[in-house]
Amino acid sequence: MLNTVDLRVNNLPGYNWIGDEFPVLSWKISGDPGTMQQYYRILAASSINLLKTPDLWNSGWVKSDCSSGIRWGGVKLRSRQQIFWQVEVRDQYGNNSGLSEISGFETALLHNSDWKAHWIFFDGNNPSTSAPCPYFRREFELKSIPERAVLYITARGLFEAKINGKRVGNDHFVPGWTDFRKQIQFVSYDVTHLLKNGKNAAGAILGDGWYCGYLSGRVRNTYGNHPELLFQLEIKYADGSSEMIVSGKDWKCTSGPILASDIYDGEQYDARLEMPGWDSVDFDDSKWKKAVLSESASKSPALVQKCCHPVRRIMELKPVNILNPQKDIYIWDFGQNISGRMKIRFKGQRGVLYSFHFGEMLNPDGTLYNLNYRSAKSTDYYTCSGPVDKFVEYEPFFTFHGFRYLQINGFQYSNVKIEDIDVVAVVMHSDLEVTGSFECGVKKVNQLYSNICWGQRDNFLEIPTDCPQRDERLGWTGDAEVFAATAAFNMNVNSFFRKWLRDLREAQRKDGAVPCIVPNIFNTGWGAAAWADAAVRVPWIMYQRYGDRVILAESFDSMKKWVDYQKESSNGLIRPETAYGDWLSLSAIKTPSPLIGTAFFAENARILSKTAAILKKKSDSAYYAELAGEVKNAFQKEFAGSDGLLKVKTQTACVLALQFDLLTSEQRNKNGELLVRLIRENGNRLSTGFVGTPWLTSALSKCGYPETAYDLLLQEEYPSWLFSVNQGATTIWERWNSYTVKDGFGNVNMNSFNHYSYGAVAEWMTSCAGGIRFDEDTPGGRVLCFAAEPDRRLKYIKCSLETPYGKASSEWKFTLRSWTWKISAPCNTCVKVKLPDLNAEKITMNGKVIDSKELDLENGSYEIKMIFAR
Repeated sequence: MLNTVDLRVNNLPGYNWIGDEFPVLSWKISGDPGTMQQYYRILAASSINLLKTPDLWNSGWVKSDCSSGIRWGGVKLRSRQQIFWQVEVRDQYGNNSGLSEISGFETALLHNSDWKAHWIFFDGNNPSTSAPCPYFRREFELKSIPERAVLYITARGLFEAKINGKRVGNDHFVPGWTDFRKQIQFVSYDVTHLLKNGKNAAGAILGDGWYCGYLSGRVRNTYGNHPELLFQLEIKYADGSSEMIVSGKDWKCTSGPILASDIYDGEQYDARLEMPGWDSVDFDDSKWKKAVLSESASKSPALVQKCCHPVRRIMELKPVNILNPQKDIYIWDFGQNISGRMKIRFKGQRGVLYSFHFGEMLNPDGTLYNLNYRSAKSTDYYTCSGPVDKFVEYEPFFTFHGFRYLQINGFQYSNVKIEDIDVVAVVMHSDLEVTGSFECGVKKVNQLYSNICWGQRDNFLEIPTDCPQRDERLGWTGDAEVFAATAAFNMNVNSFFRKWLRDLREAQRKDGAVPCIVPNIFNTGWGAAAWADAAVRVPWIMYQRYGDRVILAESFDSMKKWVDYQKESSNGLIRPETAYGDWLSLSAIKTPSPLIGTAFFAENARILSKTAAILKKKSDSAYYAELAGEVKNAFQKEFAGSDGLLKVKTQTACVLALQFDLLTSEQRNKNGELLVRLIRENGNRLSTGFVGTPWLTSALSKCGYPETAYDLLLQEEYPSWLFSVNQGATTIWERWNSYTVKDGFGNVNMNSFNHYSYGAVAEWMTSCAGGIRFDEDTPGGRVLCFAAEPDRRLKYIKCSLETPYGKASSEWKFTLRSWTWKISAPCNTCVKVKLPDLNAEKITMNGKVIDSKELDLENGSYEIKMIFAR
């Protein structure tokens, strides 16, 4: 039966507030195998009752097979608008789905002029160091129970909002991190259920966060000297009247039990200073100070509705062990390196200071190792209010840590027994849907994939950070660029990267140069090869994976500026020396930065040409296509010798030249052989760094050497992906030898045990080994290409991906005399299949013998079997 399901706005599930006048809609189709959409019709109205005669949009029947990336074509949306919508489709046989279930979304405040609130702050702290978190409150009276109430709220810093003693929402570290000098995100909440007739109380607690807390280099007050609150509660009554409760001079403030809270350093909490009822009515706030007015919201930097789901508490992990390495030292092991914080319940003694210390690893003697956190103190403190026979609970407010191990001090001298301490690790990251899965017949490879997924979870906290534990946690563009494709397989990161790309565009210089960190807090690393190229490659990857042209349209000028900058700052189209190179490469020969930069320059121009064509910018498309060809020729002339081989014989040089198609066919064949030879001469091991590693296995497959790619995947000696697995890793490490059982810890100055970049190999694991691939010319999975490259050493693979059109899956398995491959593609997609060359005696599909190894199929499920000769 034909149905439309999973209606979304801006690729987000559920009911969402948006900041777009012309959002993007999508849906999925369920039906019989082979079903293809031929027409769709969208109805949208300002109320459910008006859907029969929609006042916002009636698209009429549109002939199209697209069910993803549909740009809003109704009336231009305004602030504070509720939109309810349905869709119905017809398939190629004329079957009608009927109208879908009703979905909805809402526009937030689209312009600064919509804000009537003022920024307010607490004038009582020393901004030169971490200070107590300010508390704000105001009481107000309502004439009746509201028909609807929406809170628009943000902070310069971080906030936690309260109404009548109840927490507003389940978001953390909001509004998040942007360049607060240029834009500030806000969040919208339906708080109708929290309000009542008569007296009400609103409150908020603020933390320093990224706004004025410590950032890399122990620098404070990057964007301002103190946290500030912006609060606008809009109330509608059943009689049609309305009112606003806004932050302003009638608010009061004070400090309380949170004595300090910093992202790097941790939190200090004194429960003796708690103020019960501070966020409820009739609380005595006579000793509180008046809040100080800052500027009006209308004059502040751009206020934008948060476009991706915020950080949330995702899960809790119980300890797997309690360690006692020395007398009176106890360490809780949660079995997994995470980003987040701890939550503890115990019987504490009044006036005792309990401290909580975090670490990713243990020293050889079993004690906590966290020297690699550098200057990040990463310690929480809790002073108990007692009494000793009462259980207390504590979970920090505005800090997070990267850790597997937790050492608790204080209970040893306060009559608290180990068995009375109940502590869990709270996993926290941006609330992104999990979309991909991978499993094979090799346990260590499965652990590697788990480590890759955990590395992504732990570092996709508001922005794509490099690490979650030390005094860094920054949005390095190179890390994000090389991992973006893997990220988009593992999770739905479309809106996450849409937000981050907006940050990138704001950080980009007028001349087109792109920084190495976004949001940019440094003034170094401008235009670094592979790092700055995120400006072009990340929007392109998002378009490929989700089929949403909006990201391309929003990023096009930025992409163009960067490519133009590359041309203007090159010498004969050869890029100059820039920072980083093939970062952390193990090669004895350095891969020159100009080679890396020129390779990316050619690929960027190619991508920009295709982007311009998609956006119907014909002259731009032609210009950059020609430029791409010219840069490719320049690359060959500069870096390839007369023998057809690259002059610089490193694995990374070969990888980039092969992966980006920068060579002639003859040169490609020779350098593919060269790459294999370099790997063999290195003991079947890689020598690549941050730039070469992500595409090493892909380049090998592209040149017809998947067996060598598998050799690298399954290599267990240093350096390799499985080496860290053998050392007990539960996430991806920054260095191939961050720790070895034999030699101990690597360079403490730069030794993160939670660095996702090398996990980019999962793109090859899922697309080449697993066989689920995208067609570049029909993005978003509308055409799914299944092309597995199996290897007996993995025994089997089970791989799946939730695409914008539905779930695709690929499962293959070897037996002694056969290889079986089961594939499945969702409705409204087309399927291309390329069979591997396994020297089969007979090939069947769904029980019928087939001859062709390249197939064009309808969507549905297929079982392909290859029978081998005895």
